[in-house]
Amino acid sequence: MISTYLPRTILVLGGTGHTGERLCRRLVRNDVKVRVLTRTPDSAVAESLAADGCEIMEGDTTRRWLLWGALEDCEALVSCSHIRHAEPIVQACYRCGVERVICMSSTRRFSRVESGSVNEVLGGEATIMDTSLDWTVVRPAMIFGGCRDGNLTRVVEWIRKHRWIPVIGTGRALLQPVFVEDVVSVLMECLRRSTARRKAYTIAGPEPMSWRQMISTIADEMNLAVRTVPIPASLALAGTKLFRPLATWKGITRNTILRTQEDKAYDISEAIHDLHFEPRHFREAIRLKIDGAAEVDSFYQPVSTDSKTKIEDSWSIEDHFADMLHERSEDDAFEDDRDMSI
Repeated sequence: MISTYLPRTILVLGGTGHTGERLCRRLVRNDVKVRVLTRTPDSAVAESLAADGCEIMEGDTTRRWLLWGALEDCEALVSCSHIRHAEPIVQACYRCGVERVICMSSTRRFSRVESGSVNEVLGGEATIMDTSLDWTVVRPAMIFGGCRDGNLTRVVEWIRKHRWIPVIGTGRALLQPVFVEDVVSVLMECLRRSTARRKAYTIAGPEPMSWRQMISTIADEMNLAVRTVPIPASLALAGTKLFRPLATWKGITRNTILRTQEDKAYDISEAIHDLHFEPRHFREAIRLKIDGAAEVDSFYQPVSTDSKTKIEDSWSIEDHFADMLHERSEDDAFEDDRDMSI
């Protein structure tokens, strides 16, 4: 018999991040007692979550005794922080007798470009999977949604302001971004379904598209004509050497350039089958974002504007490259990691 109930008390790590905040609000609306461990309990997001019924506790994975205290009386743990924190999470679950754990990972694990960040993801997954816990690993592609997504927000603002955008290489490399609320729905189903235990799910949008197709769709939904300016990948690679101090400062390396040329297309059939995953099509989701209907208060109660990430007018083309190359994920950099830094 398939179990479909939600745990009564859940600890959420990374709960003040872009995805974690929405998960907390969804859980509260399903009568779950939510506990959030954060290094910034006085932040606007944390205070808003507290007003919404979450229990906010100060701490992180470096102070393991605080993690142990937060896990007391919990039936499950959900981590929206970087999976490199898997080891203290596993040890805390064993110590506190919590068997159910769900960890967000990343489709970065599939990259063919060797790097320390890929190894961190692979190592974190191995740590979780090599346990007797009832684990589930969720691997989202590039997550986008509200203004805090750290991914397409700046692309949209750049297009709105400049009407042109640089593209590394031909722009034909594939990607498959996923809407943040669809990620939250997957996490909820993983919590509900006993059949999701000891499985790893890759989640992404319903179909892959090229960079050029993505930019064209965004511009079309904004009713703007946008020119793409191709930059040869070889020139971009040479630039990381020639301007190494600037590139390093912006987090751009040879590997990040190479990853822009990889196809990031994924098989999501297992999530569709097991979790009834029905991701929004990109055009529908990006329209919500452009119209301002992808913000937290469009799906849940209003959140203080102080908690929202603002787009600075001084944002430079170097910043655009840094954001475009990193494709944060929640595909790469785990934007919900700010609470769980080691």
